[in-house]
Amino acid sequence: MGSTVATEENLDDEVVFAVSPEVILESIRRVAVDAEAKAEFATSYLLARCGLLSDGDLTDAGRALFKLAWVLRRSDEAERALGNALRQMTPIQVIEQELRGLGAVPEDGVLDLLRQHRAVGATLTIADMRPTLRWLNKVGVLVYSTKLKTVRSLTPAPDAALAGEIQGIAAMISPRTPFLNIVRLRRILRPLKGTVWWADPHFGSRALEELAEELNTDNISEIRILSGDAENVVSDRSMRDFRRFQAEMLNNGVHADWRIDVRGVRDWHDRWVADDKIAWNVPPINTLLKNDYSEISPASQRPPLIEWWNRSLPRN
Repeated sequence: MGSTVATEENLDDEVVFAVSPEVILESIRRVAVDAEAKAEFATSYLLARCGLLSDGDLTDAGRALFKLAWVLRRSDEAERALGNALRQMTPIQVIEQELRGLGAVPEDGVLDLLRQHRAVGATLTIADMRPTLRWLNKVGVLVYSTKLKTVRSLTPAPDAALAGEIQGIAAMISPRTPFLNIVRLRRILRPLKGTVWWADPHFGSRALEELAEELNTDNISEIRILSGDAENVVSDRSMRDFRRFQAEMLNNGVHADWRIDVRGVRDWHDRWVADDKIAWNVPPINTLLKNDYSEISPASQRPPLIEWWNRSLPRN
């Protein structure tokens, strides 16, 4: 791929243009066969970001890719699988989401689009991008014309993903897709089972509407909401909304609780939706409603939700 130089202190999703698929797959092999091996920091970031590596070890998805690439030696299939994993990187999501329906777009226009969304830095060049674009074209993630120097999105239709495929979806939240922003959240909520978690320091009671509408209470035993203690979060109004929500869930056999992880103790700032098996990084509900730029993606590792819950205070 490109020649962009990433530094450990300033590493972000632009690294997708700096690490070749050969290097990524070789790093997966080395981590799998050598317990002491560690991927170079840029590759390690990329693997963790795509859910293939966690705490220095391959995840289930990473082990499956290792088996495909190095045990079965199905190189073409392995590259296609890697290409799909890289769809979680923000620059690829910008291309897929923002170019939908626009046809072939000049590559320099794509670069300016990525810069507009702060998905790449000012120093990235077209030459840096081209090797990645050619490879993504090869594995069917997008269409890149080496002759015309254009890029075309191949993102699936919004209703193409089935509930059972939800683990593979990562989606950019964009001002251009105000309806789809909420659709993407709802696709996450519908298949959740067991204990449902929503951890957000600034949890908004508007999120209760989405939970009430989308959760299949036949598959849910408990709902746990975890927030911070800001006044606008733990207001009287949000408590009234929660009490109504709590009563409705109880009518469906589901216990709902809301706890507060107070300032000075709380050491987390991101937001997650999770059940017994799956965890997602999600933006604030207000970001979804305002259509600000953000992202929904599978969490690279599960946060210690139970630990946070046990130390938190019940909301009275």
